[in-house]
Amino acid sequence: MSRELRGALLYVALVFAAGFVLGPLREFVLAPRIGRLPAVLAELPLMLGWAWVAAGWVLRRLRVPPGAPRLRLGLAALALLLLLEFGAGAALRGWDARAWLADFLTPPGLAALGAYLVFALLPRLHRQP
Repeated sequence: MSRELRGALLYVALVFAAGFVLGPLREFVLAPRIGRLPAVLAELPLMLGWAWVAAGWVLRRLRVPPGAPRLRLGLAALALLLLLEFGAGAALRGWDARAWLADFLTPPGLAALGAYLVFALLPRLHRQP
């Protein structure tokens, strides 16, 4: 297995685990009190901050070289994360592919989509060796 794919798997595991903890807090505690969009916007800095830390750790641990390898790692991680997110939506909300994709057209969905793109770019944006 390539270093980039191993890195993508590890990066996704770390970030998805954090989302697995924060997601229920967002949905069951924050969203009923302040609304879905403010809840998503409150969660995003925590998730992206954690993703930055996780990406740096993975890059150092696996010694992923700068440039294209880190971009490929991030894009592979994005593909894996989207598969996991779709699976979670199907299992927890009963969503099919159409409902899952339609959610990206809502304000909270657009915010999440933007965060997914940042998540994919974070490994490439790290400057450390």
